[in-house]
Amino acid sequence: MKKIAFVLVMTILLSGCKNQEKNKNLSEMKKEQIHKDVQKPEAQKQMTDTQVSAKVSENVKAQVEAGQKKDTVAIKQAVDIIKKTTEAVKFIKEDKIDEAEKVMAQVVGELEIIIAKNPELALVPVDVAYETRDLVVDIPTVYKMTEAAQKAMDDGYYQSARKILSDLASEIVVKTSNLPLATYPDAMKMAVRLLSEGKKDEASAVLISALNTLVVVEQNIPLPVIRAEEYIKAAASVTEGQEQNKIEIAVNLLENADYQLKLAEALGYGKRDKEYKELAEAIDVLKKAIQEKQETKTLFDDLKNKIQNFKTRLFFGKESKE
Repeated sequence: MKKIAFVLVMTILLSGCKNQEKNKNLSEMKKEQIHKDVQKPEAQKQMTDTQVSAKVSENVKAQVEAGQKKDTVAIKQAVDIIKKTTEAVKFIKEDKIDEAEKVMAQVVGELEIIIAKNPELALVPVDVAYETRDLVVDIPTVYKMTEAAQKAMDDGYYQSARKILSDLASEIVVKTSNLPLATYPDAMKMAVRLLSEGKKDEASAVLISALNTLVVVEQNIPLPVIRAEEYIKAAASVTEGQEQNKIEIAVNLLENADYQLKLAEALGYGKRDKEYKELAEAIDVLKKAIQEKQETKTLFDDLKNKIQNFKTRLFFGKESKE
């Protein structure tokens, strides 16, 4: 009987500890909800949702293209290599062996040129695709969702938590397909050798395998950060204009930028990063300067540089391979 009583007591104590831990987790989450009462400002007609979306797309594509600019020649050659590899597979299928060998020789030659000119280059982009995942919610809703996910985890409903968290995203996913210079040349040479030995099927299989082993690199770019950047640019433009109520409009645009940055932080993009605080402070300084009709160009330039550096360091600098 004493043994049974001991087990019952331990079970009750463990259960109590789990509940305390669960309550602690939720309590800590609520403490972190630093922006939970922030309301989304009304948007001015100068920047409609449609206009912001268009600007965001332009912004991301410009950033991606800027990152690839130094490798423009290599990229064109890589795209041509993929095209010629596909042609070689087609020629082999049609039993046009001479044409296939000629194209494959060109591919090997072009690969050698790329490697000779860019010995440190491991991946060459050949295609870029953009996918938007945008959960349109306000900040309080974000915190409600994270609390629900935490509770589901604490209760052992892991799949429910996974579903909630998978929906908790506002981002553009940039998927870049890359030619792997470490393995593609060897595959081409192997295919050439197999074809010279009369092993057409094996050669074709190697080429198809090479085409299917392009390295996909993903970059997740948070939409709220890009939106904030566009609101800041719009505010700078308004302050240089002649509109009668330009002070009100510029301040409102900066308030929208500030809200988007707080939304990005609530969603966990670069969470607790000190630069969120610095950006918020810079926006407050700018708003005050605009309202007091002070010179703002230097302040705007500084803020634009801050958000550009923040975006590049945290998001365009991160890559994950599939």
